Amino acid sequence: MKLMEKWYVVATKSGCESMAEHHLRNQRFEVFLPRHKRIIRHARRAFERKAPLFPGYLFARFNPETIRWRAINGTVGVKSLVGRGEQPSPLPLGFVEALLSATAADGTLDYAPALTLGDRVEVISGPFARQVGELCMLDERGRVAVLLDMLSMAVPVRTTLDNLMRA
Repeated sequence: MKLMEKWYVVATKSGCESMAEHHLRNQRFEVFLPRHKRIIRHARRAFERKAPLFPGYLFARFNPETIRWRAINGTVGVKSLVGRGEQPSPLPLGFVEALLSATAADGTLDYAPALTLGDRVEVISGPFARQVGELCMLDERGRVAVLLDMLSMAVPVRTTLDNLMRA
């Protein structure tokens, strides 16, 4: 880690995270846009897409004492740096580093920890997104079943391991 450089939050315009990331990199800023795999269902088809983990935000690392950080606010796709008043507020040490360490080779966040039967899990995407249930089946190919509490009864829902996170 370079001396005195910290991570800061950059608010982006709606849907412009990748554009802002591109333009900030062109200005030689170190940036990180955490993405996750998201299942999109449309017209009876499902396909996987990389989507920002924090829509409308990305992270930039710099030393505000030595770099012209105000240029970030004028970058295409950027609203502003997040901070108090005129000064940007740094993130706590280790926050972005933890996200970076969980990033897979394809650039997506691999935040599905090792799960075991009986764990409380949350469905990430699809028709049951944000529902919490109990992991009741897990096979070696990553297919799972989760018992969701719906209509006063436990309903098993089948999905894949990468569509779950620990609740």
